[in-house]
Amino acid sequence: MLNGKIGLAPMADYTDYSYREICRKHGAEFTFTEMISIEALIRNKKESFNMLPKKNEKNIGIQLFGYNINSFIKAAKMVQNNGDWIDINAGCPVKKVIKKGAGSALLNDLNHLEEIIKALKDNVEIPVGVKVRLGFNGDIAERIIESVQKANADYVIVHARTQKQLYSGKADWNRFKDLKKICDIPLGASGDIYSYNDAKKVIEEYNADFAIIARGSIGNPWIFSNFNPGIDDIKNTIIEHAKLMIEEHGEEKAIRRFKKIFIGYTKGLVNAKEIRKKIPYINTYNDLFDIVNTLE
Repeated sequence: MLNGKIGLAPMADYTDYSYREICRKHGAEFTFTEMISIEALIRNKKESFNMLPKKNEKNIGIQLFGYNINSFIKAAKMVQNNGDWIDINAGCPVKKVIKKGAGSALLNDLNHLEEIIKALKDNVEIPVGVKVRLGFNGDIAERIIESVQKANADYVIVHARTQKQLYSGKADWNRFKDLKKICDIPLGASGDIYSYNDAKKVIEEYNADFAIIARGSIGNPWIFSNFNPGIDDIKNTIIEHAKLMIEEHGEEKAIRRFKKIFIGYTKGLVNAKEIRKKIPYINTYNDLFDIVNTLE
């Protein structure tokens, strides 16, 4: 479970199989799926099953989100053979998720979160962890850690912001030091980790046991190995990533999804501004290939 110190965080609409493969190739020691709806799984929605790990993937967690305990049990039992651990999403701050009582809304009812963790621990054969925030409206992180540990979770990952903050302000890394004093299970750090050195810092100076990188990996899979790519590395990786996505999703969907990732790959390039103006007009692999060849 979670073998390694620096891994790829779960990100909705980003961390599909292709994204995970690229990040693994460049040093991500462990990965997560995108968050998957428990209700969609128990209703046998094909798209949700397509989000599960592929057979060749190792050291990967399946992130589930929802509210209903029985649905959590059913969904987790259905997918447990596809991954190495289950991750409960109690951190997503997005309105459409929290209005269903899921994601970071679970931090408003720690007894219910405890029951979900206990239920999965009692009913699945793989480890169960949870990803949280510091709280919903305010910082109640110590109480959250106590609840998670009481329910016998195998690890906890803390994004060092509240739900109310969304992604604004600065993640409070000092809270990792505070929480590690009372946390007897592995403590993961999340939030504002934009370089390999940031990841090392939260572990070595702020006492986290491991770190997960989210937005910092968009267009920068080299973040996991602290490699500084040249222009040819960037071009080759863009093409490789796009081809993997086309194999996974088909050309139309892949190119549509890849556009926002492509923006990340252009960061810091000489002609980034000009390239970004052209991205909305990319509709095919050939369109993308032609633009990639103009990168400098």
